[in-house]
Amino acid sequence: MDHLQTSGSHHRAKSKSEIQATVRRLAPFHHAIDLPFGLSTFVPELSRQTRERTRLQTFLDHAWGSILTACGGSLKGKRVLDIACNCGGFSVHAANSGADYVFGFDIDAHYVEQASFVGDALGLSNVEFQQLDLLDLDPSTHGKFDLVLCLGILYHLENPVLSMKRISAVTGDVLVVDTTLMKVPIINPVLDRWPLWHMRRVSGTTSDATNISTSRWRPDEFCQFSPNSPAVRNLLEYCGFTEIARLKAKAKNLEKRYYSGRRATFIAQRRRSSQGDASPTLTAA
Repeated sequence: MDHLQTSGSHHRAKSKSEIQATVRRLAPFHHAIDLPFGLSTFVPELSRQTRERTRLQTFLDHAWGSILTACGGSLKGKRVLDIACNCGGFSVHAANSGADYVFGFDIDAHYVEQASFVGDALGLSNVEFQQLDLLDLDPSTHGKFDLVLCLGILYHLENPVLSMKRISAVTGDVLVVDTTLMKVPIINPVLDRWPLWHMRRVSGTTSDATNISTSRWRPDEFCQFSPNSPAVRNLLEYCGFTEIARLKAKAKNLEKRYYSGRRATFIAQRRRSSQGDASPTLTAA
């Protein structure tokens, strides 16, 4: 499939004042992304939650090295898909890591505008952002991708099995799932041995919400499902992935939820790497 027109194809140089003004107009951003002139998408006085400062760097410190290992050590020549890309921090990092083409999409127009602005400000010609519903993802339209990033979306889905089948259909080899895990009551820890999903009804988001940088897409009440670790593994196996590993939280200064086990990253592959066993940085979920 030929590359779609990228958001950076017709970028123009922006002045420091133009970038500052756009950042303030579009803030808050969920990812702290470095911009030209020493600027950042993170503006402390416009931020609504600490995670806007830590989210991007935490994930990169926690998982990026293992992702590159799963991809053969480099993203050079790879096609990368960033699902529910939000303001584009992960897409930008993939583009800067040597990917041939990065496609990021989100269902919310505001997040796509943020991401497109970032790609434009950085002059990236190998990244594209579009507004798209996950259920409209189709290999005949969008092609297949060597690396698919499914970060912070699984536990928001009303239809997780159908959605993961859509994602699997466009994944050539490596799929990364970063998700909140359901909390199992201490009184019955044996429950965590079974694949379980916790259903929640979540209220709609208003403009004054502290989590507006991630929940803008949800203006009305929504039903979503949080998995436990066995459920993630079983779902990935069902979708055709044969090598599945859950990363240990080894890096320093990560968000606490990774150390507590309430948040986890899984790397799934369709085939065993040429080296044989999985990377020693990974551990089975």
